[in-house]
Amino acid sequence: MNTTQAAGVQAVGSRMSRTRGRLHVYLAVAPAAGKTYAMLAEGRRLVVAGADVVVGLAETHGRTDTDAMLRTLDQIPLRQVTYRGKTFVELDVDALLARRPAVVLVDELAHTCVPGSRHEKRWEDVEELLDAGIDVITCLNVQHLDSLNDAVEGLTRAAQAETVPDTVVACADRVDFLDITPERLRSRISGGGVFEPGSAEAALGGFYSADRLALLRELATGWLGERGLLKTAPPATPNSTAAPPVTTDRVVVALTGAPEGRHVLRRAAQIAASVRAELIGVHVREPSGLIEAEPAWLDSQRRLLSELGGRYTALAGIDVATTVLDFARTENARQLVLGATRRSRLKELLHGSVINKAVRAAGPIEVHVIPSRAGRRMEPATLGARTRPRRVELPGPRRLAAWVLAVIAPVVVTVGLVPLRSSLGLTGALMCALVTVVGVALLGGTRPALVATGVAVLASDFFYTEPLYSLRIGNSTDVVALLTFGVVAVAVGGLVDLLTRQGVRVARANAEAEDLARLAADSLSAPGRLAETVASIRRTFDLDGVTLLRRSSGGWEVEAAVGETRLEHPDEAAYSVEIARERVLCLVGTRLTDQEATLLRVFLAQLRLARERAVLHALAHEQKDRS
Repeated sequence: MNTTQAAGVQAVGSRMSRTRGRLHVYLAVAPAAGKTYAMLAEGRRLVVAGADVVVGLAETHGRTDTDAMLRTLDQIPLRQVTYRGKTFVELDVDALLARRPAVVLVDELAHTCVPGSRHEKRWEDVEELLDAGIDVITCLNVQHLDSLNDAVEGLTRAAQAETVPDTVVACADRVDFLDITPERLRSRISGGGVFEPGSAEAALGGFYSADRLALLRELATGWLGERGLLKTAPPATPNSTAAPPVTTDRVVVALTGAPEGRHVLRRAAQIAASVRAELIGVHVREPSGLIEAEPAWLDSQRRLLSELGGRYTALAGIDVATTVLDFARTENARQLVLGATRRSRLKELLHGSVINKAVRAAGPIEVHVIPSRAGRRMEPATLGARTRPRRVELPGPRRLAAWVLAVIAPVVVTVGLVPLRSSLGLTGALMCALVTVVGVALLGGTRPALVATGVAVLASDFFYTEPLYSLRIGNSTDVVALLTFGVVAVAVGGLVDLLTRQGVRVARANAEAEDLARLAADSLSAPGRLAETVASIRRTFDLDGVTLLRRSSGGWEVEAAVGETRLEHPDEAAYSVEIARERVLCLVGTRLTDQEATLLRVFLAQLRLARERAVLHALAHEQKDRS
């Protein structure tokens, strides 16, 4: 066996000991830069070295040299997918998992799969292959990187719908940049064999102009350099991995859920990447006492934030600017990114400008304002009407009783007070009737309360206004009294209905919060990343400090701590709970509301239960082992 074959066998052997495959990415500035040929050539080199390599999918575009290279490799037949009466071909993931080669070559990483395929995106197919322990070599162009999507669109005047999350490429085991000069690429296109006859000249004057290619190359090298992936030395071997850059700074971006949020997020990701900072997305909900639907675009922006490698935090505050700045200072962030306001001048006069407040109060924090892009076409996946919260339905028997009382109760009360008519008068009778309206609203809501109001007005008019026992009103004062009663009764009935339904929503929310607390308790009982878990608890409950203490021979040692207050002993904590043997979670909070304190106590109780379950489970296993 020669040296090359031995290296190939060694590479295969090392792959067998891994649980996840390696990802090798070829990145190019533009189509026709030779990335598919480079991918196939690397596969051919590995075959010669003795590795089991197959082609999962390759787009040769009829280019002679690429077709010739493809014929030297084993290929897995493509999967046929029928959509709207037409047949398309896609990567056959099932066939590859059954074949289980050492290396798979997959072209066009950013491709969107035909509906009915295994995944929506090809990079998701690749992730499944990697999870199965199969190495993947793939390729894409710089315009497909998610954070550069807007910049490339502004440069080329063409929207690119197919993108890949930056983290997929940035976390690859090897990224090779095909650094072809604009002159060489233009020469290759003008030489023929790349585009259809007659279209090369249009391409050279448009997308492939020298200036645009130079700017695309600058974008690519900048993106790679920011992530420490730009190689100035000889290319790394397949088994080499670069240490990830250490992140010490943070960039906070405010997410309003407005349509321009994705553009703002991508610009914030570029700013964060330029200084190797952590990206944090923040959405501030202004408390109104009601449970409202979140903005329509917020969910897609949270997903994009995750794909860009950032983390999301939800806050509540009356003053949005102050809330965001306080959070940025707590996180020691140096930069804040805001989107340009969509408020009208009238709304700014009434409510103030968030941007102006943030700029005035920012202090040492840099504030970036990202302008909106007029005429920008919205992404179809994110379009949608703002959804209203689901209406709380009261029980059927309760609603039926309300409708019956809406007709009977005002009449009974009004007639029952007739003997006291001379002393009560119309005003007294209406006040008593208002009680029935409130009761009906409590039982059945607004609609029965409206009926009760109408019945009370008619009954009071019939029995208490001159002329008696008719619906005519001879006194203008009585008209005003009846109209005032109607308005007040409708308003009170609506408010009572709102509070009743809100109470049901709050009860549901508390139950969901307790369930979340139980889930968090289960995860914290065996934490993998203590610092992040402890920081998450502090943000969730807005605590002054959270400390995880571990008992040692010399006393208590701090294992993880966040916040303004750092504890040295469990006795110093307002709340504490043992989460593992000789380990205690200590919490201090002076800003807790009664509701937050109740939820925190539920959370700690679930932690104790999780701890007890873990101890009992360990004892059961120990007894089983002994037996």
